[in-house]
Amino acid sequence: MSNLSQPNDSIVISLVRPKSIFWLNLGKNWYKFSRNTLSVVGLVIVVGIIISAIFAPWITPYPEHAGPFVDFDNAGQPPSLQHICGTDNIGRDIFSRIIFAFRGALLIAFVVLALAAPPGVLLGLTAGYFKNTWIDAIIMRITDIFLSVPPLILALAIAAMLKPTLMNAMSAIALTWWSWYTRLVYGMASSVGNEYFVIAADLTGASKFYILFREILPNCLSPIFTKMALDVGWVILIGASLSFVGLGEQPPIPALGQMVSDGARYMPTFWWMAIFPALAIVLTILGFNLMGDGLRDMLETGRE
Repeated sequence: MSNLSQPNDSIVISLVRPKSIFWLNLGKNWYKFSRNTLSVVGLVIVVGIIISAIFAPWITPYPEHAGPFVDFDNAGQPPSLQHICGTDNIGRDIFSRIIFAFRGALLIAFVVLALAAPPGVLLGLTAGYFKNTWIDAIIMRITDIFLSVPPLILALAIAAMLKPTLMNAMSAIALTWWSWYTRLVYGMASSVGNEYFVIAADLTGASKFYILFREILPNCLSPIFTKMALDVGWVILIGASLSFVGLGEQPPIPALGQMVSDGARYMPTFWWMAIFPALAIVLTILGFNLMGDGLRDMLETGRE
């Protein structure tokens, strides 16, 4: 009888919704993040790119070269103290155009993730909570169809049917990206949905909305934020690929992929026209991936 009168500690603990202490220990988690040298390097790169993009008109030596500018007298100049990355085929400063192109690259990443993540998370939550029902079957079969096609190929196909503008390029990428968040959240929601605190909320008459967004979603936020940080670089790469083939930002507005495409026609004589924009793409992806790796390790540790 004594065993029946004493509550089982494991059950009592399981009935309580786990509370992430990550946001309450920012100093401790920053210390964990800062111990990873590569992650700090990635953070410095990302912060530098963001600051450069914001203050581009004031930090670039030739801000007017980001628009419809022509200077044939200085066309094809190699890297020098006056033009550290050289000039392109019509005399525009490549360094200045790269800094301004960061604006479009960051805008693509922000808008695409803002458009793709919320519906993907919502669909994943719904399918995971109603697992093994017709709702789960419909959502996940559509998701599987989108996941079966490489995102670059699908984005190219969608963008090719639209007018080549930055907004259409972002929409095309977003239409291919939501499925990754649906798959991620589906697996987590399916697992969390079997926890005692979710079952207890259901038994007490809590609404489906409350269970989804107050019980299950908070336990999925860390992986979602980590994936978003890691996805920024890849979204920028897809955006650069679209602009490389002329389906993104249109001239004279600078875009990294477009600059690589234009410079490739003059290789290897004017190698700097393609190499420096390509290095800017690599640096951006590297920075966000290194920062994302550190954020992933920090968030996983914070949930322990």
